[in-house]
Amino acid sequence: MNNIMEFNGFTDEVLKAMKFRYPESDVNVRRVTKNNGVIYTGITVSDDKETVFPTLYLEPFYDEFNGELSEAALDKICRIYDSRRLGNAISFDYLKSYEDIAADLRCRLVNYKSNEDMLKEVPHRRFMDLAIVPYYLFKDTGLNRLIKGDATFTVRRSHLDMWNIGEDELLDTAVKNTLEKEEISIVGIFEMLKQLNPALPYIEEDCMEDCPMYVMTTAGNNGAIAMLNEERLKGFCETIGSDVYIIPSSINEVILVPAREEMPAYMINEMIREVNATELQEVDILSDHVYYFAGNDGYKEVM
Repeated sequence: MNNIMEFNGFTDEVLKAMKFRYPESDVNVRRVTKNNGVIYTGITVSDDKETVFPTLYLEPFYDEFNGELSEAALDKICRIYDSRRLGNAISFDYLKSYEDIAADLRCRLVNYKSNEDMLKEVPHRRFMDLAIVPYYLFKDTGLNRLIKGDATFTVRRSHLDMWNIGEDELLDTAVKNTLEKEEISIVGIFEMLKQLNPALPYIEEDCMEDCPMYVMTTAGNNGAIAMLNEERLKGFCETIGSDVYIIPSSINEVILVPAREEMPAYMINEMIREVNATELQEVDILSDHVYYFAGNDGYKEVM
């Protein structure tokens, strides 16, 4: 088990080894489609004692161990998987009732064209060239080992049948909850970088004035959804005395830049495409072009 192998071979070896370590359980490999059609490979372990079971994605382990499945690597994979197993300790029967789950519906933004296959199975609403997609937010209650931090699942059309709810009503609720309950922040980009890394050198105020850029996001994941909050954007435009370009830096945040003639949209688009191609993982890409928000008129087409 000490030779370096391709990812598919690594997956096969993990499956074989875990079947040996869990002889009384059903061990399977699953291919899971994520944002932008990116496929992740996960492994599951289940038996009659479990009502739900987690999926552990193998790509990070392949990268961490350079494709080498040693006993130490397998020990770590099994240890992490065991730490996330729930058995039958928690009932999810409440998920069958729309009244019980409605308050925890949220939504995120994805690229419409890049997710067309997924959107066939998921209720959604067009937003320019993007799609608003609803999900359910499991709050971190501290009562179980699986839901550490907030976890989510995407709402599918099959859930609408189970809840006896229409697509528009569900999306209205998800959008309303997101805009009202998700804390939105707009912070200068240099200030945010300084918060992330206090060791960064001091940045002169003149530099920030010459290159004013602001990060707009939410306190949780999928922070690019903040760009749906037009009231917040209007207030920001009033504060800076300018319309803004909205740069979709990833699914987790957008960058606001005062709209100025010396920074035409085509130059920003070139920058976005370059960053998407060289810096971002495909699963994190939101869009390849800039958006324009006018303080008085809302979103406008970028020429």
